[in-house]
Amino acid sequence: MSTLSSISNYLGREQQLLRELNNALIALEAEALGRAADFGLTEKNISESRQTLLDFVIRLRSALDQDTSSVDIQAMVRRLRSGMKPVDDWKEDLSALAEDLQKKGQLSPGRFPILEAILSLLDSEFTEDLKHLYAR
Repeated sequence: MSTLSSISNYLGREQQLLRELNNALIALEAEALGRAADFGLTEKNISESRQTLLDFVIRLRSALDQDTSSVDIQAMVRRLRSGMKPVDDWKEDLSALAEDLQKKGQLSPGRFPILEAILSLLDSEFTEDLKHLYAR
């Protein structure tokens, strides 16, 4: 039962991270479209969303430089390293994204596809983890 509990906790954390990052991305996209108020988002919500994404982007960028990373993003790092896009391009994109997220004002439109690609990879990883769980 301990293994099942461990897997369940891991998947719960992974799902929570994915939910938080998706919500943060939606908030910044709504802001960029001038529709934040339509979603009931305040400046504080936008700022918190920006910080959530910034924290993750910095952790991911740092993990690409290291051989070891925290368990929750190891699979993501492996996917980025084994993908078609060179790791140096990812590092460059993540560094530029972090700079943009630290600035006040709307995120540059060219940064959204990077965030969407990262979240898509996270979503794929979560789906794979669920498949492995159900295959047992």
